[in-house]
Amino acid sequence: MRRSRNQRFDFFLLEMLAAAKRILNYTEGMSYETFVGNGIVRDAVIRNFEILGEGVKHIPFSIQKQHKRIPWTHMLMLRNFIVHEFFDIDDEILWEVIIHDLSKNVEELEDMINQHQIRSDNRLS
Repeated sequence: MRRSRNQRFDFFLLEMLAAAKRILNYTEGMSYETFVGNGIVRDAVIRNFEILGEGVKHIPFSIQKQHKRIPWTHMLMLRNFIVHEFFDIDDEILWEVIIHDLSKNVEELEDMINQHQIRSDNRLS
């Protein structure tokens, strides 16, 4: 579905949040070894990291500056690496992000969504 240039960033924030939550859901209770050995989960996680990073490109810089706790640049850089260096993805880095950063990112995105009074009916899925 094509979006208009003037569309607010609400949709993208909600999609970023949903992608991060899916990653956490897919890997819940999993060990690193299980993650690496489960191609379906690994592929789903990679795809959702792509969605998370892609969303960053649609959040106005002025809004990003208001929410400096969210690692916008890191999210975008991880997405770019996954997309452009697909055959060289480091599973350990993905796992470290999942284990150490993603829950906090979810909280920060939820806080931002609440601050901007964004409703989930702005999301397609």
